[in-house]
Amino acid sequence: MSSLNPSIYNLPSSPLPTNSHPTSTLDEQQETESLISTLFALLPPPTSDADGQTTSLRKQEHVQFLASTFFKLPGKFVSLDASRPWLVFWTVHSLDLLGVALDQGTKDRVVSTLLKFLSPSGGFAGGPSNSQLPHLLPTYASVCSLAISGHSGPGGGWEDLKDARQGIYDFFMDCKKADGGFVVCKGGEVDVRGTYCLLVVATLLDILTPELLHNVDKFISACQTYEGGFACSQFAFSSPASDEDNLFVRASMAEAHGGYTSCSLNSYFLLSSIPLSTSFPAKIDAEAALRWSVLQQGEAIEGGGFRGRTNKLVDGCYSWWVGGGIPVCEELIKRDKKVGSQGKKSKIEAVDEGDKEEDWVDEIPTPPLFNRVALQEFTLIAAQQDAGGSGGLRDKPGKRPDQYHTCNNLSGLSIAQHSMKHSSSVVSANRVKFDSSKGLPPIIPRSADGGWTSEEERQNARREVWANSLGWVEDESQECVVGGKGNRINTTTPVFNILGLRLKPFINYFYGQQE
Repeated sequence: MSSLNPSIYNLPSSPLPTNSHPTSTLDEQQETESLISTLFALLPPPTSDADGQTTSLRKQEHVQFLASTFFKLPGKFVSLDASRPWLVFWTVHSLDLLGVALDQGTKDRVVSTLLKFLSPSGGFAGGPSNSQLPHLLPTYASVCSLAISGHSGPGGGWEDLKDARQGIYDFFMDCKKADGGFVVCKGGEVDVRGTYCLLVVATLLDILTPELLHNVDKFISACQTYEGGFACSQFAFSSPASDEDNLFVRASMAEAHGGYTSCSLNSYFLLSSIPLSTSFPAKIDAEAALRWSVLQQGEAIEGGGFRGRTNKLVDGCYSWWVGGGIPVCEELIKRDKKVGSQGKKSKIEAVDEGDKEEDWVDEIPTPPLFNRVALQEFTLIAAQQDAGGSGGLRDKPGKRPDQYHTCNNLSGLSIAQHSMKHSSSVVSANRVKFDSSKGLPPIIPRSADGGWTSEEERQNARREVWANSLGWVEDESQECVVGGKGNRINTTTPVFNILGLRLKPFINYFYGQQE
């Protein structure tokens, strides 16, 4: 094991400090520490040597767990009736990560089921569209599931999405608020999860416009708290300022949270790839976000998992929500430094000048910013049930496994195993390959001045968005698989959380680009 990624077994397992005042939360923390440390004491260290004594990722058990609810849901799942696209996504993405290929008949059933959730007014509902409202979050889950299971031919779902692009855009605009936030559905709450889901879908389907993006950057920036992470939303108060850019005084709402931080960072990455004005997107403190994120990794007695909030319990789902945001933080910091070195030049000018090879030299690989070995050990030891059980991954010992935690534990495990970087040279090559003469018809904006000012500006934006979306690459020399190659899973793509082999053909279809 690298000194930068020490095993939990080589670290001191000391209880976290307390103030000696008994509380229910302190009891839960100490109980969690006891459960996790006991498990680690009972099981041998997962090493990189295939010696037969390793703790393995019990892939077959997890596949059986996912299959048990894939085709027929037990009655207790009635409470998740409005989350059916998520149940599909958690299952098909988990199977993708585990390397399980679905037969065509099953894929067809996935597509057919999801299309029943597509609302005639645009967007996907959490269940049948004749009984539920379209919602931003299941729209993301549905579109990503169609990217995984669908195809471009008849019955593959992608043609249906192509025909639904304008309706989805209109639904997004119906959700938009003046301060840059989005309600998740008609009459719903405003939070940054909806913003993230909307931006991913708008990016993939090529339906981004200036009016859709207006003030979104300011909304996200205002969600950042003093801790460095991001809150669920922001308060926007009317300002006496007369200029349109300063109509609101903003303050973050509540405390920093792993899920909201991930959604904010991913959203900001997507926004920072779009060439608008020199002041877009509004600044965030990416270094503070990185500091907050790495400090959420638990100590040895907590198994090296991530927690979602300061002083809370570790939870396997944050392996993705926090761990998956760290490569994005790295890229945002790199972009900040590049912009600072270029001075005040427009993004479009920077794109034109950036085609020079010397301007796009990838940086020397940086040391890991979180303990990749410890996070894998948490997944293998704390997030798995005992061997021979029903499979699936869980929040932590003492909790039951479910599809949500299975998917996010595996997504975080993928991030820990594979070193994903956003490559400037790949982005530059993508720009050269982009064919602006190809693509679907432009979206009709809601307002007369809500679209791009010219076709050249629209094509510049399309090129940048497409090139950056496909800019994530794996540094295979930095692969780190704890417990032997049998524990290796497939590589998920930061920001989008689908495999690269799913992302590329899907986004190429909507941007009219060749493989």
